[in-house]
Amino acid sequence: MITESEVLVPARFTGPPQSGQGGYVCGMLAGLAPPAEGTAVVTLLLPPPLERPMRLEVGPDQAVLMLGELVVAAVTSTTEPVPAVPPVSPAEADLAMEGFLGWEGHPFPTCFVCGHEREDGLFLAPGPVPDRADTVACTWVPEEVSPEVLWGVLDCPGGWTTDPRDDPMVLTRMTADLVGPVRLGEPHVVVAQQVRRVGRVATNLTSLYGPDGTLVGTSSAEWTALQP
Repeated sequence: MITESEVLVPARFTGPPQSGQGGYVCGMLAGLAPPAEGTAVVTLLLPPPLERPMRLEVGPDQAVLMLGELVVAAVTSTTEPVPAVPPVSPAEADLAMEGFLGWEGHPFPTCFVCGHEREDGLFLAPGPVPDRADTVACTWVPEEVSPEVLWGVLDCPGGWTTDPRDDPMVLTRMTADLVGPVRLGEPHVVVAQQVRRVGRVATNLTSLYGPDGTLVGTSSAEWTALQP
């Protein structure tokens, strides 16, 4: 049996221009079509448009997000655990932010999560962690929280494990495991690491830690370079 519902990505939650922020959209779909067991895996096949009604078709084994006859995304599941990136201290994360590459030449400067050319975003600024290869970190003080926003926070930092100004990439697949509470108004630490790159596809892990150092959530994501 297949059920259908309408899905619309609000304009606020942009990633690349005119499309939804990948992690936010993946989190939205994971919530609308949760698997019977395991963790949702969301594959983005097309840029999810903003403010356009789409159709979510949920079946017994997977769900698909449709824009007319086009498949925008698919939701399946996995029972594999999502590894966590080893934490860094808030002081280390603050220091890493000074090296954020997105202050100039950001490929998507109006991104809801890591863009800095807007007034209503999250303003994450993940920068390189000294002595930890392909690893970035930043602090984040949440003023709002939802599962979709947390998926967004667990998305963008992975894109800064390399330099996206020269090698822009977009999220194409993501799974996340939210395991702990978020404390509004208190500093959290986000840390991401690239664990593999094969051709145009990179695999990144990103983890969010609370003010007391406990794990709040972790994700595994595949990013695909826009250019060969």
